[in-house]
Amino acid sequence: MPLQAPGADGAGPLPAGYRVAELAASDLQASAFPELRDCQEYGGLGSHTFGIVRADGALVCVQCFWFGERYREHGFWPIEPDAAVSMHLVTASAEQGKGLATHLKQHSAKRLREKGFSRLYSRIWWTNRASLRVSEKAGWSRVATILEVFLPWSKQPVRAVFRKRQA
Repeated sequence: MPLQAPGADGAGPLPAGYRVAELAASDLQASAFPELRDCQEYGGLGSHTFGIVRADGALVCVQCFWFGERYREHGFWPIEPDAAVSMHLVTASAEQGKGLATHLKQHSAKRLREKGFSRLYSRIWWTNRASLRVSEKAGWSRVATILEVFLPWSKQPVRAVFRKRQA
C-alpha cells in the first residue's frame, strides 16, 4: 500500500470503550490473552508494534511491523528502504468480530506514514480469508501473488511472482 494515498474507511468508527496505542514489550507481556503475549517475538529493534486496548486496560488486538535490517534477515519480498511489512496481526478470540483488526490496520498505516514510511506490505496466505477481508476493508490492495513450490530434491523453493499491474 503506498502511503501517499489515504486508506479506505471500511472500518467505520472504533467501538466505544477502545483506543489504539503504540506498544512496548511490557504491554505484550502483561496481556491476559496468551495469543497476544506470544507476539513478543515480533517486537524489538527494527519493529513497530500497535494495539487496541479496552477501557479496562486489556490489550485485545496487536499488529507488528518489521523494517530495515530486521525485515531483510527474514524477508520474502524486496522492499524499499522506507517501507515496512506487517508480520503479524492478531485479535484475542473473545474480541473477534468487532472490526478491531481493520481499525488497527488503518491506524497503524497512518502512524507509520507519520514516522516517514512510504509503503507498507502484508504477506497473507491465500487461505487466510479473515486477513484478506481485513486488508481489503482497511483499504490495502494486492500488489502480487507469490507461488512457491518445494521440490523434494531442492533446498530452495521454485518461485513464481505474479505482479498486479499498477494503474
